[in-house]
Amino acid sequence: MAPVSRARAPEAGRRAAWAGAARPASMFKAKMAAPPARSAPEATLFIAFRRLAGGLALAALGGCASWQDAPRLAYQCPHELRFEARLYQDMALLEGLRGHAVLERVPGAEGDALHYADPTVRARFGLGLDARLVRLDYTGIPEPVYCQHLPGADAPAAAVRASPRLGPRPPPPRPDPDAPVQTNIRQGDGRNGPG
Repeated sequence: MAPVSRARAPEAGRRAAWAGAARPASMFKAKMAAPPARSAPEATLFIAFRRLAGGLALAALGGCASWQDAPRLAYQCPHELRFEARLYQDMALLEGLRGHAVLERVPGAEGDALHYADPTVRARFGLGLDARLVRLDYTGIPEPVYCQHLPGADAPAAAVRASPRLGPRPPPPRPDPDAPVQTNIRQGDGRNGPG
C-alpha cells in the first residue's frame, strides 16, 4: 500500500463520508433528534385534527359569549300565536312565526313596564300582577293584543327584566367605492399651478 500524505488524508475522509461510510466523530453533539417523517395519510389526519380543534375552540368561545346574551322569553298570545323576545337596555328583539322585529326602547316610560316601539308596533313588557304580561299595540289593529310569558320548565316564574347590556348592533355599512371624493384640487379655472 502506498503511503498517503497528510495533505490528502482529510480529503480521503471527506470522500468516505460522502460515500456513506461512517463520519468522523464531531466535537459538537446533536441537540435534538430529527422529528420522524410523517407519511401522507398521517399528515392529512394531523392537519384535519388541528383544524377540528381550532373550530371547537372558536365554538367554545362563541358559547361563552352567548351566556352573556339576554335570555329568550317565550310568550303565548290568543289564537295559539307564540313569539320569543330578548330584552336589552336599548332595544328588544322579537322573533315569531312571521319573522322578526327590532324595537327601540322608548325613553321616559311610566312605571316599571319596559316600553319598546317601531313604526308598526308598540310593546309594553312587565305588565300585570306578576309582571309577566306584554301589551302589543299594532298600527293596523285597533285593539291591543295581550300575551303571557311562559316560564321554562327549569326556570321559576319571575318578573320580566331587561338585560343589563346593550343590544347587538350591525356593523356600519361599507363606504361606496364609486362615491365622489371631495378634494381641494381645482380644475378648469386656468390656475392649476402652485400659489
